Amino acid sequence: MKISQIDITEYNPFKNLTLDLTYPKGHPKEGKPLDKVCFLGQSGTGKTSLLNLIRATLTANLTTEHDQVLQGTLNQNISRADKTMIVITAFFKDVKSIIEIREGGEISWEWKTSLPTPKQFIETFYQGKNKLISFPAEIITNLNQILQEKPVSPVSYLKTTVEFEQPKRSQKPQIFDFETDNVLAIWNEILTDINAYKIKELKYSQQITKALDISAAEGERAFQNYKHWKAEHPNPLEKLAQQLDIILNKFSLTVKTSFDFESVEDLKFIEIQSVDGTEIPYSGWSTGTKQVILTMTPLFKLNTDESIILLDEPERSLYPDIQTEIINYYTALAPNAQFFFATHSPIIASAFEPWEIVELKFNQKGTVYQEKYYEGERQVDNYFIDPRYFSKTLRFASCAKA
Repeated sequence: MKISQIDITEYNPFKNLTLDLTYPKGHPKEGKPLDKVCFLGQSGTGKTSLLNLIRATLTANLTTEHDQVLQGTLNQNISRADKTMIVITAFFKDVKSIIEIREGGEISWEWKTSLPTPKQFIETFYQGKNKLISFPAEIITNLNQILQEKPVSPVSYLKTTVEFEQPKRSQKPQIFDFETDNVLAIWNEILTDINAYKIKELKYSQQITKALDISAAEGERAFQNYKHWKAEHPNPLEKLAQQLDIILNKFSLTVKTSFDFESVEDLKFIEIQSVDGTEIPYSGWSTGTKQVILTMTPLFKLNTDESIILLDEPERSLYPDIQTEIINYYTALAPNAQFFFATHSPIIASAFEPWEIVELKFNQKGTVYQEKYYEGERQVDNYFIDPRYFSKTLRFASCAKA
């Protein structure tokens, strides 16, 4: 499922704004929704507001942050565009989002013709998939509070986790919104297999210790059981490390794949170390390191097939050499998703083709409009600005026609 168009009659700085989020004529994917979109502009132009509108469209769960303007839910408006797609038009007050759903293996044409409600259609389409993964600009704040709680012993945490864990849900969450209050529950969902592996390894360690108290032979038997289990159950942190280390190595860091069980943080979250093996406590992580780990980990661990992924200010605390590469790393981790980025950075924008950029500017009346990078008909060869040639020293206002 991908968004192909957003129409806004009047909302915050927007008035009569239509955004075409499809590939232009002459492109191999002509007319199809863009795989990634960059909302670019100065502060106050509504970049984050657009991310919030997309989030509201998919969740149909509007809050007071939308100033009561968007009160409403998905309506019954579904129209069949042709035999390859169905178009859902989601209306809120003065806002319309058009979501194209192209025919796929799970959705038969016979089922489509029944024309269910948009909510039913989305729920059916996303069975076994994740609808939305949303990273706010302030993603680090909530997790800082969680990981810096008063420490408790690993054994106490183990008892709480194993003996008093909540009953398993029949349905897993499909929305991972890191701006919500239940961010700890979100991370527990993402790191389920890693934490389960850590707890299992801790149990084996305890068993070996108890067996050694009985005899050396019992200790050896317990150790062999542990080795057999390790051989059949690869450490999931090692696969994660292969992905994160691509970026972390630029900071002379790496994901720590072994467990010490010296504190509860060894069970609760990912640990990192310097390339020489020195462990770096979470309190010692740079904000850039946190930004990379907190955004890349979910994209690797979650099923992102057909997901819509929102990233606000991906450039935060990242040096320009990382900014030039980070977008490609994100999209490689989730190749079948649709990304929406909001940024102030021309360096981030340089990772996009011209038709993937939505640059927002104020007009003389204070209303926001989209700066067009093309003249005449929207075709691939009509674009006179190409953000891929921008550098950190260039300003968009200084770009001239080629």
